[in-house]
Amino acid sequence: MMFQEPPADTLNYMIAGYAVILGTIGLYIVNIILRFRSLRQDEALLDEIEAEQA
Repeated sequence: MMFQEPPADTLNYMIAGYAVILGTIGLYIVNIILRFRSLRQDEALLDEIEAEQA
């Protein structure tokens, strides 16, 4: 009689993988938001400089 091995228990690795992927996506989104805010500040500064020169 052949003994069958149960499937490998890889649930923890799957959860860790999803955590890494979602964490990376979250950091990317935060990075985009911060860059967008910086872009808006630069735009406001440039508009102010342009208004002073006109």
